[in-house]
Amino acid sequence: MEGTVIAAIAASGVSLVAFALLATMFWRGRWLVLLAGSAAADPERDKACRALGRRMAAVLMAAGTLMATLVVFLAGELARSAGVVSAASMANNVAFVALVVVLIWFFIVQRPNDEHGSPKGGAAPRRSSLDHLHAATIVFVVAVLAVVGAVGAVAAGL
Repeated sequence: MEGTVIAAIAASGVSLVAFALLATMFWRGRWLVLLAGSAAADPERDKACRALGRRMAAVLMAAGTLMATLVVFLAGELARSAGVVSAASMANNVAFVALVVVLIWFFIVQRPNDEHGSPKGGAAPRRSSLDHLHAATIVFVVAVLAVVGAVGAVAAGL
């Protein structure tokens, strides 16, 4: 039991550090090639890529918060502190919901407005496809979710 908990704490800690490092670098406008592929090198798209990096930093901070609350939960479980486990469990649930909300926000904000408008003169609805996103962005989000899921599986003892 303790070995699994210690492994889960280590996995959570490593992912927390990785998410924090990536969020910091994206916020500063570095390593944007991970999100935008070759578009990150295009000077005409620099502003859009930096905005993408800052938005992804928000997603990574939410994922990092989820990992941090998981570490506290696991440490409380290891110390057999019912109060810490209970509070950390609630905080972890809130952090999970926050991650889902931030991911939804991320994809909604990334959608472009239709520039043509509707034929009746009103604003056209926004597109609901993912065609406007770089493939690297989608792969990166899937990788972040895979890490969160893998750490959760280790924490659950699977």
